[in-house]
Amino acid sequence: MKSLTSDTILERIKVYYLSGNIKLSEHDEKVRCRWFAAYSMLNNQRGVSREVVTMLMKTHDISEAQAYRDVYNCTRCFGPVRGMDRQAIRNMVTEWAIEDYRKASVMNDFRAKDKALDKIIKANNLDKEDMELPDPSKIQPPVQLLSINYSFLTSEYFKLIDPKAQEALLKLNEKVMALIDASPIAEYKNILLADDTTYEDVTD
Repeated sequence: MKSLTSDTILERIKVYYLSGNIKLSEHDEKVRCRWFAAYSMLNNQRGVSREVVTMLMKTHDISEAQAYRDVYNCTRCFGPVRGMDRQAIRNMVTEWAIEDYRKASVMNDFRAKDKALDKIIKANNLDKEDMELPDPSKIQPPVQLLSINYSFLTSEYFKLIDPKAQEALLKLNEKVMALIDASPIAEYKNILLADDTTYEDVTD
């Protein structure tokens, strides 16, 4: 078997898969195993990287930053995973920008450092207000319709509901009764509210 002399691990691992007569170094083989594991986990988790990072840290005893880099590099090696969430992409862009920033720092390239910082800021919405907090003005409380009859107010079940709900229903009942008393149908109130009223059939 031949040994690889490519410049990057990514290139060496790609050549390893494309050729059947290539041997990786011990270090490259460990990296390949991590990337393969990361890619398999991504597919099983439908592209959600947060769970994959946690599993990689436990199974391969690596740092969180290294786990995120492995998730990013495995997709560069094996291709994108369908269904990857926005957070996974955001993490990858951030890791890439951090690496660019490190290289720019070594070269004292302040313009490149500014560009890398700008990518980090935009990828993580750091130039905006806290994106994790929902906008209270856009949250609509759930609407619930409550349907009750008058017999329920005098039943034994009425006393089983929340005391505040009892009070609200009794007040509402008082308002309805007041409206009926002030209306032309007041004389029919007792008939309308009677549950046991029987009616005779009218025949010609």
